[in-house]
Amino acid sequence: MLRAAPTFAACALSLVLVAACGGGLSSAKSSFKKGDYADAKTTLVAMEADAKGWPAARRAEYALYRGLTHHALGDRASAITWLREAKTLGRDPAALSADDRTRLDLALESLAPDAAPPSP
Repeated sequence: MLRAAPTFAACALSLVLVAACGGGLSSAKSSFKKGDYADAKTTLVAMEADAKGWPAARRAEYALYRGLTHHALGDRASAITWLREAKTLGRDPAALSADDRTRLDLALESLAPDAAPPSP
């Protein structure tokens, strides 16, 4: 029975981390979609360090909503940075939903020519 405790604790911790990861991003997306861009930005900025350790698909979604939030707040430079990151991370077709891929493309298009990738 003693061996079950560490396994249970590890599983419980994993569930908490997954919930925290999904919960914060879901909250930020919800704030963004309601037009509460300041709250979305606050939530996303607070999650940045944790987001660096997420799988690429989740980071793509994070970068997308971070970029969209900056764009909505009028911060073009930050929006371009984050949207380019989302585009890079979202190269895998499964990384972003079809709706999110459309959001990304429209946001980059609206920022053009500033959002064009730098020339080598």
